[in-house]
Amino acid sequence: MKLILKLLLPLLIISSSLYAQYEDDKIIAEVGSIKITAGEFKKRYEMVPHIGRHIKGREERLKAETLYSIIAEKLWAIESEALGFDSTDIMKYTFKNITDMNLRDALYRKEILDKVTISPEVFNTAKRRSLFYLNTKFIHSMDEVEITNLSNKIRNGASFDSLLVIRPEYELQKNNFYQVHFGQMSESAEDLLYNLTLYEISDPIKSPEGWYIFKLYSIDNEIIENAKQARNMEKNIKRITEVRADENVYQKFYKSFFPGHKITTDGELFWSFSNKVINSLNIRKKLDEKKAGESVHLTPEDFMQIKREFGSDSLAMPFIHFEESTISMQQFIYSFAFEGFYSAAANPNQIRGQLDSRVKRFIEHELLAKEAKRQGLENLPEVKSNIKMWRDNYLSTLYKQTLFDSSNVTDSEVEEYFAKSKSLNGSKLLINIIEIFSDNLEVIESVFNELGEGTDFRKIASEYAQNENSNLESGLVSANSKGEIGRIAKDLNIGEIYGPIKTENGYVIFKLIDKKREKAKLPREFDEIKHQLKIELKSKNISNKMIDNTVKLANKYGVKVNEKLLYNLPVTNYNMMVYRYMGFGGRMIAVPLTPTFIEWVEKWQKSKQDLP
Repeated sequence: MKLILKLLLPLLIISSSLYAQYEDDKIIAEVGSIKITAGEFKKRYEMVPHIGRHIKGREERLKAETLYSIIAEKLWAIESEALGFDSTDIMKYTFKNITDMNLRDALYRKEILDKVTISPEVFNTAKRRSLFYLNTKFIHSMDEVEITNLSNKIRNGASFDSLLVIRPEYELQKNNFYQVHFGQMSESAEDLLYNLTLYEISDPIKSPEGWYIFKLYSIDNEIIENAKQARNMEKNIKRITEVRADENVYQKFYKSFFPGHKITTDGELFWSFSNKVINSLNIRKKLDEKKAGESVHLTPEDFMQIKREFGSDSLAMPFIHFEESTISMQQFIYSFAFEGFYSAAANPNQIRGQLDSRVKRFIEHELLAKEAKRQGLENLPEVKSNIKMWRDNYLSTLYKQTLFDSSNVTDSEVEEYFAKSKSLNGSKLLINIIEIFSDNLEVIESVFNELGEGTDFRKIASEYAQNENSNLESGLVSANSKGEIGRIAKDLNIGEIYGPIKTENGYVIFKLIDKKREKAKLPREFDEIKHQLKIELKSKNISNKMIDNTVKLANKYGVKVNEKLLYNLPVTNYNMMVYRYMGFGGRMIAVPLTPTFIEWVEKWQKSKQDLP
């Protein structure tokens, strides 16, 4: 019987894997010619936080909200392409970065990950080293000549201890050894140290922090107290050996791939670009009231200003020359803005050094993306699927922007709205919220981690508030005056948290702390409330347009939903931000952030019933 069980177990694992793949390939919804698979839905449901998703009975509602919000996004994407928005600069230049990141990642998997092997000897050596640690002391210098002279003195009979005691690094070690544990150093440095005998002194070892000479004084065993610690140690050994194996294969690829390419850059354009960036950093530093030594982050507006300062002729000029193609100044600026830029340096030459490194990295990334295309990796199903998902998201954003741009209101419309509101003596929905805003996804991730640990939202908001003197609460304001946040807040219960919402300048998480409907109190004089009414009316128009246009698009292109699959599809309810660490560098959120938008669904379903 035991033999049968041993044979069945792998088969069960394989079968469950195949079943999961089969489920992922099923179509959960059709939007025009676009098919939303269960796999895409699961990724977009599971890899984006939903506050309160663990509450019993909410899963079905959250599933429906997620799917119909994705359907709206796909409808906007289809219409956006029909309107020709796929040929805009954003799609040609900004979205190209998403495409290239996926191509580089596919190349990394093929050229690096698929070629990584860990021999039993390497793994056994790692296990042996993890069982003990080395008690050492070191001499350090940033100067290679100095460390070489010190090493020669020791070889010629000078005492290591006598030399160390007169050096500044002695203060850090006079009462304690410097302990070397497996995995904390580079593999080459570790090989040298773990092969030392007692009281032996190493040759100089180079590191990013300078040069070191170590002396081994004693060896202690690592104490393993329980089975959990042993399992964690095993996982750590596996992780470190895999990372090192990846790095070894990567270095071989790097040394063989990059040499031989002939690339030149336009020095005058680089100098002009660096001057504009330095000037923007100085302006941003003053606007954000940054102190000396604090990092200054350029905003999207800063990047657009840099672009405007070049003018159309300079933007069209070739900035980087490859052997078979060129990159214009405009294309580089879009890529530069996509990754963002910050600096704590005040010295212009240091900033130019950072920019020079960015140009070199951009060139490397371009070469890698070209190689991925040459190998046809853009045709891999996973690559195509990821690029399509993000492309739809970008196109939908462009369409949504047209709704915003076409919803401007005139003074006469505001006056009419004022008069109508006054005569009807109606009511309006008021909300009071606390917002946490950041342009840094790592901050948003930290917020969710703290919320998961039970930290009070107000306390977190206070911690991340950009202005210490500002009131955390919005106060009771019209929901219509808060735009996208107000639209979502209307359907939340008091105490609920929502986010993150992607905004033009970053990300927002907010908590609804009060909501009430009150009789509209309008002042007698129109001028006193004109600006506020203009914001409210525009927000109302945008909301109505989003609903009406989405209903029209749903009827125009057709929408089908497999509700049985939707509600029976197993999903996990972990509340966390998920990132993809891309091969050859770069990080992005695993799936697009799509705000909940289901107000159109009821109206669409009614419109279908009304059709003859």
